[in-house]
Amino acid sequence: MHQFLSTYSDTLGMSPVSAITTIFGAFCVTFVVIICWGKLVEDFGPKGGMLCSAIIVGTFWVVNHKLPGFGINPEGLAHPDGGTKQFGLIYQGFKGAAPWVDMGTCIAIGLWCHSLFLGKRGERGALVRESLPRVLAMILGGIVGGGVLGLVGWTGANLFGYK
Repeated sequence: MHQFLSTYSDTLGMSPVSAITTIFGAFCVTFVVIICWGKLVEDFGPKGGMLCSAIIVGTFWVVNHKLPGFGINPEGLAHPDGGTKQFGLIYQGFKGAAPWVDMGTCIAIGLWCHSLFLGKRGERGALVRESLPRVLAMILGGIVGGGVLGLVGWTGANLFGYK
């Protein structure tokens, strides 16, 4: 079991605990958006949407990325056992050292899956076909954005095998 978990950790660049907390943090923000956002927009109109974006997304950003305090650098804090410790539910690898998860992507995927699960059994295929261009555009946008960041050098990614 230990060998499997160490292979998993080496492959993804994060520990299994970090993978579990990342999934949990992504689920929590998506769940709250699904439950609250539509109701507040229905009750308060555009002001409700702005309120949701400030309260829900802002609160979960702090919980997912920056706990236990504000202003913690993404590379984490020095840990007594060596290395660094990052606080927050969603694991963020420093300078391309691990998969990078954005809360917007988590919410988009969660809302997409939610809408597919709400569809009737015979209509789910049509819903997937209808939404596929948007999903492909989202994936393409992520690839282009990651490529630009890699070329700029902000992520520390080594795209072409040289430094």
